[in-house]
Amino acid sequence: MRIGLFGGTFNPVHSGHVNLVKNFKEKLSLDKVLVIPTAQPPHKEAKELVSSEDRINMCRLAFGELAEISDIEISRGGKSYTVETLRELKKIYKDDEFYFLVGSDMLLSFKRWYRWEEILTMCTLCATDRNNEQSCKEADKDFFEKIIFCDFEKTVVSSSEVREKLEKGESVLSLLPSEVYDYIKEKGLYNA
Repeated sequence: MRIGLFGGTFNPVHSGHVNLVKNFKEKLSLDKVLVIPTAQPPHKEAKELVSSEDRINMCRLAFGELAEISDIEISRGGKSYTVETLRELKKIYKDDEFYFLVGSDMLLSFKRWYRWEEILTMCTLCATDRNNEQSCKEADKDFFEKIIFCDFEKTVVSSSEVREKLEKGESVLSLLPSEVYDYIKEKGLYNA
């Protein structure tokens, strides 16, 4: 089975995340996608991080039948390192192929990730943006050859932008799946 892995803080999950998974699933002919909310991101400070339960619930609402939501990192707790998650998943999905899905922002910082070389022995790295293809190739040809680049139209939005707009009382309906927006309003998350 071909399994896509898509991790993130999802604080909150937004339409860009959903669009990315939908397109990767189609372009790579993935049988399944696991969306994996982090317990605590190791590479950035998680400002205004809502509860794990809320983030998992929002992901379930956003992705529906498109992807399965995994609490593997949240259950483990602490900082979420991809290499540890992959080791655990390899024990569960022994004979399956993993495709690790990232946006261009993650691709540019990937070689600073904890044990990045080991990560590449357990999965194929898949990136969304060809804008960085040439600079990536020039920087490291061997690394470049381990990446699958997929072209598709992206929804340009960030979770921090959504949080800022919610805080200011601005409309975010075009940035979030409606079910996620309703959940945020109902729970009063992000000072909405």
